[in-house]
Amino acid sequence: FWLKWLEVAGTQACCSITPPSTAMGVACSSNGQVDDTQMVVDVPGKKKALLVGINYLGTGSALNGCINDVVNQKEVLISHYGFEEENILMLNDNENEPKERRPYKRAILDGFKWLYQGAKAGDLLFFQYSGHGSQYQTWLENCDCLCPLECLSEPWPDSVILDTEIHQYFYDPLPKGCFAVALFDCCHSGTMANLSVKRELNSQHKPKPRYMEPPKEAKVNVAKAPKGIAREVLSGQYREHQLWVFSGCQDDQTSADAYCDGQYQGAFTWAMIKALKYDVWHETYIDLLDQIKINLRSYTQIPALTTTHGSYLDAWYCGRVPSGLRGIAQDESTQGKKKALLVGINYRRTRNELRGCINDINNQKASLMKHFGFQESDILMLTEDESKDNWPYKKRIIEGFTWLLQDAKEGDQLFLQYSGHGSQMTDKTGTEPSGLSDCICPLDCDQPWPAHIILDTEIHEYVYDKLPSGVKLTALFDCCHSGTVSNLDVCCELQFGSLGRNLLAAPEQYRATRWMPPPDEVSKPNEVNPSGIAECTTPSSPEFKVSSGFRRAVQGNREYTDKLVWVYSGCQDEQTSADAYEDGQYQGAFSWAFHKAMAEHGWSMKHGPLLVSIRNILRPRYTQIPALSTTNSDNFQRYFLSRKNGLRIVSGGACA
Repeated sequence: FWLKWLEVAGTQACCSITPPSTAMGVACSSNGQVDDTQMVVDVPGKKKALLVGINYLGTGSALNGCINDVVNQKEVLISHYGFEEENILMLNDNENEPKERRPYKRAILDGFKWLYQGAKAGDLLFFQYSGHGSQYQTWLENCDCLCPLECLSEPWPDSVILDTEIHQYFYDPLPKGCFAVALFDCCHSGTMANLSVKRELNSQHKPKPRYMEPPKEAKVNVAKAPKGIAREVLSGQYREHQLWVFSGCQDDQTSADAYCDGQYQGAFTWAMIKALKYDVWHETYIDLLDQIKINLRSYTQIPALTTTHGSYLDAWYCGRVPSGLRGIAQDESTQGKKKALLVGINYRRTRNELRGCINDINNQKASLMKHFGFQESDILMLTEDESKDNWPYKKRIIEGFTWLLQDAKEGDQLFLQYSGHGSQMTDKTGTEPSGLSDCICPLDCDQPWPAHIILDTEIHEYVYDKLPSGVKLTALFDCCHSGTVSNLDVCCELQFGSLGRNLLAAPEQYRATRWMPPPDEVSKPNEVNPSGIAECTTPSSPEFKVSSGFRRAVQGNREYTDKLVWVYSGCQDEQTSADAYEDGQYQGAFSWAFHKAMAEHGWSMKHGPLLVSIRNILRPRYTQIPALSTTNSDNFQRYFLSRKNGLRIVSGGACA
């Protein structure tokens, strides 16, 4: 997705603010400035929450889902974020609620005072408002406002809560070093975004906007732009605060009171809780916003997130840090060199000819240079389109491996892609579960095997084994027999049958498999040595299935646990990768889906969600199921090639 940094009064603010100390959970650089890398934020202090939900029961402005919003939020805070029930204050208009717990303006303002009572550095304060939002014209400006229970019967503005009062009662009192998170699931709660996508909702339950028409005397002058609930967060006034403000929609939009998952609730609150649940309740603020947007794609509203410093977008929501990252900062920056080895083989004028492999790596080269900061001089291309010195024979590919690792040191980023035929041959070691060794097929593989193929063990020897500590390696294999058996049982009914490499009449119908039959003398499986398998695989759960091939070395192999390696495969071991025709050119189906997924997310994705997105793109049209292995489960939460969307800080930070 795309980030937009908003300019306020046309002035830019620099990043050299005085940050909170690292004891408060924010990563800082050696010079005391906030470090714009992914942070690990823990909450050592007390956690308190004020939750306000108003359905306006029995009135002409009745809503259905606001009380459900805060009830669901309370359950989430207690079950997943360590809040105690006695530290959560609920204000709602359920008929059974005592009068002092009903959401009148005075009770809400008193709730803010309760929230801050005794607050100190290290505490986490949480506020949610679900109800109507509106706008009110003061003599100075147009103000956004919240609509307490009495606003239907008493004069405005005394019966509404203006955005300036939110600043006065919620933002201003925040002690230094105290964390605060606010959610506004109401209309006119956001900031202007650069997105204009509108989608229709298909539902038997028509959503209702959470917007209350102001009295005639309080009508907004549309010639003046409202500044909104998030205004002062953007102004720079709170730059020393650690404050995150979520809004259910943009200033010019309405938040939906909808029917989701069997109950009435706010579309934004539903989408947020669903996003957190999807990521097992561990999520950074910026990734949470991205997932909320995805969940809301059937609605017109576009949620927003505002914070006081750009680096805070990468803090962990409500301080819940994945156990593997607790106490460390996960640095996604790449200070070192970037190098790439790209191998694409079309096997022209042979019976094994393919059409899309060279296009794969031409496209990959363009992406690496345009989006990931690779220099052309640091990319080695081995294809039949290059000079003969760089044709992808086995010897030259092995030399390419050596070139890729040459002088690599901590902080460097290495990238390897192979697009071409994959195959299998008789395993001579007795360690492969299937009795067959996976291999890739260089241009000279028409000569005797295994001397002219590259076995998976050779890739381990020349690449994985030699990878220095602290060097990141990402590898993509878009060929057959490149994956592992996964625990997913989703399979499309599309079958390639005996299509093989036979070409169909229209380019759009072209599909060939990237599988090369081995010579007869090395095509039969060898007897499997059970002890050998035990040495190279370590099943850890009933769902674990023995892996082989290019990814075996990084799955269940303790030897590689400290290395930063990600290996993508175009398909599972028993499948074939398609050489196809997509978007007007011949290319690998996996490579096409990979680039499509990255482009749809602004070329900035974590490895885990990237794999899911690739699978979703391939699923309707291809049988192949891509796979990803890495050396540590926490690595799935790192960004592909360490590329997070570029941050341009202007007067605080706003993201939509």
